[in-house]
Amino acid sequence: MPLSPPISESIPEPMSEPLFDPESIESAESESTAAFDVADIFEALPDAWLILDADANVVAANRAYLTLVSCEREVIVGQSVYAINQAGSATQREARRQWLESLLAQGAPGESRLAPPLRYDLALDGVGPLVPRYWQVRATLMRTARGEPLYGLCVHDITERMEEEAREQRERAKLRSQARLRQVLVDEANEQLRMQQEQLQHALAFASVGAWELQTRTGVFTCNEQFKTLLGLPGAATITERRLFEELIDEAYRERVRSAFDAARHTDMPVEVDFRVTWPNRQRRWILLRATRPRGIETIEGIEQPGAAVSIIGLALDISMRKESELEHQAAAVTERAARERSEEATRAMDHFVAAVSHELRSPLGAIQSWATLLQRSADLAHMARAGTVIERNARQLALMVDDLLDSGAIATGKLSIEPAPVDLGALAGNIAEDMRMRIEEKGVRLIADDLESCIVMADEKRLRQVIWNLVSNALKFTEAGEIAVSVGVRGEQAELRVRDTGRGIGADVLERIFERFYQAGGSGRASGLGLGLWLARSIVRLHGGTIHAQSEGAGRGATFVVVVPRYR
Repeated sequence: MPLSPPISESIPEPMSEPLFDPESIESAESESTAAFDVADIFEALPDAWLILDADANVVAANRAYLTLVSCEREVIVGQSVYAINQAGSATQREARRQWLESLLAQGAPGESRLAPPLRYDLALDGVGPLVPRYWQVRATLMRTARGEPLYGLCVHDITERMEEEAREQRERAKLRSQARLRQVLVDEANEQLRMQQEQLQHALAFASVGAWELQTRTGVFTCNEQFKTLLGLPGAATITERRLFEELIDEAYRERVRSAFDAARHTDMPVEVDFRVTWPNRQRRWILLRATRPRGIETIEGIEQPGAAVSIIGLALDISMRKESELEHQAAAVTERAARERSEEATRAMDHFVAAVSHELRSPLGAIQSWATLLQRSADLAHMARAGTVIERNARQLALMVDDLLDSGAIATGKLSIEPAPVDLGALAGNIAEDMRMRIEEKGVRLIADDLESCIVMADEKRLRQVIWNLVSNALKFTEAGEIAVSVGVRGEQAELRVRDTGRGIGADVLERIFERFYQAGGSGRASGLGLGLWLARSIVRLHGGTIHAQSEGAGRGATFVVVVPRYR
């Protein structure tokens, strides 16, 4: 029965204090934990809920409840549960009142009560004619953090279930009236079974193949010894459908054989399937099974009846040699295809790399060449100073790209070495952040670097600086507005560096691929660079015995890169 609608957006004063003690809930890390509104969670529950105070007045109702009873929130919040939804007849309203009183009788906190079904008529749309509706409610006595009692009522509309039960009762009565006809059908089915057994005797003459018949109602196989031999069983063994699927057929092939048997029950066309069995001596054999249902035997008074067969007959062959050959060819084809795809991907990556190198080198070289020409033609000191700055910046960019290329080659050949020494990761990250602050803020992006815990790690400072620089530069490259946050913390025996941005984000399908050499995620426009920065960062972190991974909620929602390295003890 409808009790009331969803929880209001502004919860009344009795609910202003949380139902749970906040001291019992551990607070998560500030940078990774989002706060959830309890009211929003209640509002989103799929079940219909109504909250009552100790006087049975409606405190809150969620959206599901309001939809269920076609009612507005303002109509019921603050009203007695006995006064709302007064649409049924006088008799029904009285029955509803008594029903609620028994449901809300004094109980222990946490006790849950399930009320019996109740018929209470309501209009489907809240304004039309009343239609029969059946309700069931589970009530739970709760207490707020201040000890005030509350009743939580979970309301279910069970009209369809009750109607279905009524239909089932009528159907059972109809079926009972047809008991004699069913008995006739059973007798005819038994006669058909005897005819099928005679047909099976002809199949058993095939001594070189396994011949079998499955009685679908009993699940028992009648078969010759060859069929048992193919399955690795002695001649005296008994085979049932359950044993075939749960013991004899290898697990990976059971579902496909079961599907073939189901198809054979409902079609006149032969069904063919192969599967693998493992004999008691651990030898594996491949079996080809062909099955069909006998035709022209399922009749009532001479008329053929559609439906599932009462038996299935079939043959079984040992195809181990042929199957092994097929599997070898398939494995070779898969290997060849994978190798071809890897080759094509490597070719595409190299083509992209060559194009990227050409583009990235041409830009600073063009700038250097242009400003060098200007220096030759102009004696203006202002132009000379600016030209020197531009030439120096582009030369530094060229040097960084050359360093990345050299490091890439050293890593690929296993020749990149590190010289570990104690390094304060927090101080190093802070220095790099300050070095890049002007460049970041010139782009209109805010830099946050105030959560840098001092943490000593054993690392090559130059290489670790390269990792942090690459991560911050990468964040800046893909962040047009918003903020970039750099933080360092201690996590047990590990030091953790996080670089978070509010930029383009990363799709789930490329989260791992972004660490591949030469790879650049598409879909958001071309990004400058050689596609080596993150690959170099991961390689250097691994040389330090650490890990690096990326996190993102998707395109347009920013990304976080997390570096974890062992602390120095």
